[in-house]
Amino acid sequence: MPNVLRNRAAVAALVLVSVAVTGCTGETPGTPTPTTGTSSASSASPDDPDVPKVATPLDASKYVGDVCKLLPAATTAELGFTEPGEPKSDTSNPACSWGIRGKAASLQIILGSGNREKGMGGLAGLHKAKKSGQLRFLEPGPEVDGYPTVYYGLADRRASGNCDLSVGVADDLTISAQAEGYKSEQDSCGNAQKAASAMIKTLKGA
Repeated sequence: MPNVLRNRAAVAALVLVSVAVTGCTGETPGTPTPTTGTSSASSASPDDPDVPKVATPLDASKYVGDVCKLLPAATTAELGFTEPGEPKSDTSNPACSWGIRGKAASLQIILGSGNREKGMGGLAGLHKAKKSGQLRFLEPGPEVDGYPTVYYGLADRRASGNCDLSVGVADDLTISAQAEGYKSEQDSCGNAQKAASAMIKTLKGA
């Protein structure tokens, strides 16, 4: 993948990394504070009226070690990506990215298991990040296959052809699709939604 795509994917991944950083304390920024017990209901802030509950949680544990498998090759081909996905191991959450040689368009998917471990998982974690100022933009998105979504980021970049979509697949877990370098909001967000739908189908075993 060209360096420009690597850099764009890395910058996009920082959005969800910043969510994890909100759970850090001490004098050294970014040092996580260990959590105790499970990070399910308490981290999901079920009493927050802004956070939709996930009626049918999905288990993504077997994809933590290879998140690229969440998105089928048939879907990436449909979206114009013919090369295999590239795992990203330098982030707090497992991620995988695709690019098209010689073109600006790229796609990255993120499994928010790292945020879950830090007690900042699910759409609730993104809402917490918005309230704390880690995210400047957060807006409800359309349901994807019955699962709640939000558009999020350091800014709303949709009008410039960049779309960051996060789906709550459990109260304390998200999957995200970030479509970059497209000509319009319709193209970028449309592809992000297609990728999210394909990942949900993978998690359902469909």
